[in-house]
Amino acid sequence: MRTWLFSLFALVVPLGCAAPPNFPSQEELYDEPRDYNRFAVFSQGREVIGGQVNPGGVLGLDVNLGRYTDPDDHALRGRVYGRLVDMRVEGDRVSGLASSLPFELTVKREPRLVTARGLVYGRNVEVAMSDERAHVVLDRCELDLGRRGQVYVGKKRCDGRWQPEEVELQVGHGFASWSDAERLSALSLMLFVD
Repeated sequence: MRTWLFSLFALVVPLGCAAPPNFPSQEELYDEPRDYNRFAVFSQGREVIGGQVNPGGVLGLDVNLGRYTDPDDHALRGRVYGRLVDMRVEGDRVSGLASSLPFELTVKREPRLVTARGLVYGRNVEVAMSDERAHVVLDRCELDLGRRGQVYVGKKRCDGRWQPEEVELQVGHGFASWSDAERLSALSLMLFVD
């Protein structure tokens, strides 16, 4: 009797565990192609912050930033990392509050480079972006990134020490309709937690 049950068990169990030959692999089921309309920062292969970018703003788990373009109310408002943001856009200058701290950014466009200087979260910031490179300094932290395909890739340094993991910045095609001042303000808020 035991031999008979064991033989039946040995025959039935493998049949129940077998997958059909055309069953999709784990990669096909769960790996989605990257959406280049999104803004995202990746560190150690994981998304640190990200959101869908469109003419109306950026929306993601850690960011809900609205873009207001009325002539009498040109602003960026919402939350970034759970902190309230309220900034007025006036030409190449953006000013207001981010997390109850001063935000002041002045943007300048050169032939192949866009730069911004000012205060973000009450700290000095410098941003320089071109088609080939992105360099951002906020207080004691710095990102130095070069272009690789559709993303910027490089290292982050804080307190004088380069961190070993690679950082990726995906700017997002949705920013194309934003002004330089709006785009660099949003990026400077989202690139650093505080």
